Amino acid sequence: MRQFASIAALLVSVSLSAFGQKSDSSHRLNIIKLDLTSNFIYSEAFILSYERVVKSHQSFVITVGSEKFPSIRSFGDHVKVKDDRKKVGVKIGAEYRFYLKKENRHHAPRGVYLGPYVSYHNFHNDRLLTYTNPDGSTVDATFDAKLNVLNVGAQLGYQFIIGNRWAIDLMFIGPSVSRYSAKLNLDGNLNDAQLDDAQQEIVDKLVGRFPLLGDVLDEESVTVKGSNSAWAAGWRYQFQVGYHFGRKRK
Repeated sequence: MRQFASIAALLVSVSLSAFGQKSDSSHRLNIIKLDLTSNFIYSEAFILSYERVVKSHQSFVITVGSEKFPSIRSFGDHVKVKDDRKKVGVKIGAEYRFYLKKENRHHAPRGVYLGPYVSYHNFHNDRLLTYTNPDGSTVDATFDAKLNVLNVGAQLGYQFIIGNRWAIDLMFIGPSVSRYSAKLNLDGNLNDAQLDDAQQEIVDKLVGRFPLLGDVLDEESVTVKGSNSAWAAGWRYQFQVGYHFGRKRK
């Protein structure tokens, strides 16, 4: 979050000083944008958004892409990962933007905006694990994890259009109500003591490493065998760069 805030502040100051005094009499109706925020959280992410102006101060945005949890080589002292057999994740979303007439000298898609958004994340990981006993012997197990996150919220941001071709989109405030559901399954030839120990290490690692889980799940609310779901307050911030294209509108 601190990295994002620093980058956002720098871009705002540079863009305002370099482009704030310019005005254009025409604008284009489309922007294709690459989301860079997910790369701060996930090791593999490629998410694109398409924004279309529908009125002089309004637009809609559609988002789609892939995002994956980073690989985990160890869950703790006793549980190691032998193989990530499956690692997939997708994100889809939509939003509607109102570019504030009183705050902006330009038409959409440039300037201060606010509006509602909805996003859905789905992750599925299947791992082959090795549990190491105190005597050094090992037992293989499998760990299958599915996570779904539905966010419904509102956002406030600012979009810069540079040279009528390039866009920098900074979403600063994005509170949401979020529905989290997790289906976790640890399976293998583990006795009760081994299962309890492995479960504790896995839950501690997941809760401590991944923000999407850490917001709502702790060792008392989730196990590694079964399904869990919860509503919680969420938060979103976003940094995107894009290309502004299409027919100019006078």
